[in-house]
Amino acid sequence: MRRLIECRLVTDRFCTTPLEVHEIMRKKDAEWREPFVSRTASGIYNNYDMTVRKLERVQPKTISDKMLHARVIGVLSGSDYLPDGLLVASDTQSKNQLFHFSPCEIAGIFDAFLEDKVRQVSDGYLDQDGQFLGTGNVFATRK
Repeated sequence: MRRLIECRLVTDRFCTTPLEVHEIMRKKDAEWREPFVSRTASGIYNNYDMTVRKLERVQPKTISDKMLHARVIGVLSGSDYLPDGLLVASDTQSKNQLFHFSPCEIAGIFDAFLEDKVRQVSDGYLDQDGQFLGTGNVFATRK
């Protein structure tokens, strides 16, 4: 997803439309302990408040960056507080919060991305009056 955004192979509308994600915040009073690979992921429970998640709206590029640079990836199953889902935190995000995606939410993000189709492309140079010229402001739109 990130590469297609960078190569402008998705619409401008898709790139600028925030998508809903849930965040799980770091525990305020807990000492940070680096999580290690394990089946129980006890580091996750020590570092983050796994009893609540909050809804945020972020750009698709932010989501793809976090997934590409994932330092923490976990599968949450059978929690008393949160729905089953995927936990993701990037190297820059991991000491502050996790993204939490339920299966329906991650499917919705991928559907939004995969259903986006560029149908019209225009680019060029415009002068101050909006006329095409060889010099001026460069524009590129994907609809």
